[in-house]
Amino acid sequence: MKPDPAVLQACLLFRGRSVEEIESLLHKMIYTVSEFPRKTVILAEGDKADRLGIVLSGRVEVQKNHPTGSGVTIAHLNQGQTIGEAVLFRRNNSVPATVTASDPCTVMFIGKQELLRMFTADTDLLTRFIENLSERLVLVNRKIEILSAGPLRRRIVDFLLEQAELQSSATVRLPFSRKEWAEHLNTARPSLSREMGILRDQGWILFKGREITLLDMDQMKDYIHSVEADSGGKS
Repeated sequence: MKPDPAVLQACLLFRGRSVEEIESLLHKMIYTVSEFPRKTVILAEGDKADRLGIVLSGRVEVQKNHPTGSGVTIAHLNQGQTIGEAVLFRRNNSVPATVTASDPCTVMFIGKQELLRMFTADTDLLTRFIENLSERLVLVNRKIEILSAGPLRRRIVDFLLEQAELQSSATVRLPFSRKEWAEHLNTARPSLSREMGILRDQGWILFKGREITLLDMDQMKDYIHSVEADSGGKS
């Protein structure tokens, strides 16, 4: 199966390339494309990390599992996003987390040696790859901030304000399910539902399904500032 160049334009690795330029690259590139049914493991923790994945369609979940059987969702990746770039060139390049198809998905794989060849032939691709790593690092840092942002209510409010800014709207649509959101905040779903109910009763939000309307962003921002002040500015 040949990837759609228009889809690859959404991938940071090919940012700024025209469809024709990507088409030309594909003719020179060694790659594979695989389809995965929903809930299929794409990469298991401990597998050798010797290839870069690009999500062509569907959605994948990256989850760190613990010996107790519980797990924490690290990321959800959509069309155009990459899998495995952060560990591809590590000395101990084993997959650190399990990657599973959240929905039926298609993934393009490029081997490590092929990537090195491409970087040598096209330094712009290398630049895009490094940018991709940098953006992923920012996301990881943001995840750490969320998990260390104090009380659960503070983490929820912080997340909602961030989404309102990203979506340029006071009505935001969650990018994942309520269960996945709870995992993202490192909490139990009942705890998340209880806090959401409190925020609704305070008149700060309304919600239905995945849509949440922020009714009083000023109060929400004041709350964030008050929590930061109480903790000496430390989240």
